Amino acid sequence: MATRGRGGNQLRAHSIPRQVRTPSAIQAQAITGALPGLWRLLTPAEQTTWGELASTLPARDALGQTITLSGYALYIACTRRLITIGITEPLTSAPTAPSVPPIYGFQASPLYNDPTDPTALYDIQLTTAEPLPNGFIPVLRASAAVSQARGNIRASNLRVIQAGAIWPSQPQSALDSWQAIYGTTPPVGTITFELSLVDPASGLVGAAVRTSTSHSFTPVPTPPPGDLTIQIEGTTVAVVSDGSISIEGTVIAD
Repeated sequence: MATRGRGGNQLRAHSIPRQVRTPSAIQAQAITGALPGLWRLLTPAEQTTWGELASTLPARDALGQTITLSGYALYIACTRRLITIGITEPLTSAPTAPSVPPIYGFQASPLYNDPTDPTALYDIQLTTAEPLPNGFIPVLRASAAVSQARGNIRASNLRVIQAGAIWPSQPQSALDSWQAIYGTTPPVGTITFELSLVDPASGLVGAAVRTSTSHSFTPVPTPPPGDLTIQIEGTTVAVVSDGSISIEGTVIAD
């Protein structure tokens, strides 16, 4: 890669970034980049109301220490949450802080095809001790499937897998949403889920709760490919070597 600096022209090896930018990461960056412009559209009086609200809502930083956000930071956070749940109407003056009810008994349970000899993970089902309250939108985040020895899951390790819809019933299915973000589930791993409730009028959020589940199963080995003979009314019309036929990932003929 050629660059030009104070010392003149320079050549250096091109390095691939360690963190690959996924489509969801690119989308999140685009959304976040547009938010400061919304703040600048507010009047000074409207911006002041956000500063006053922020002073009454203590937050915690990455180290767990109590901090006070600026009005700008609170506005950006609330607007981002509303966009996450599908609400794009810009906020203006700061709202009255709602009372977001807590979430109790959040649990995740893997569901296998055979509990005694599992060869497939059918689902991961989420439940709470009490039904989620009406009027608030659940946002579900999850980590990748990591080693069971890893215990420190940070907020940056979690990605939104469900948002913008009320849970219709319990248990709530999570595996399809997880796979849409992370891909195929590995045979062994621990997934951490985080659930929070967002007020759709203000973007303010209640206390998040977490739960983790470990899953382990033995996938059925795929048979080696063989010769496929195609016949019509008993007459061989073609032979395909080193092939197999599968339906939804399951080999049915080889």
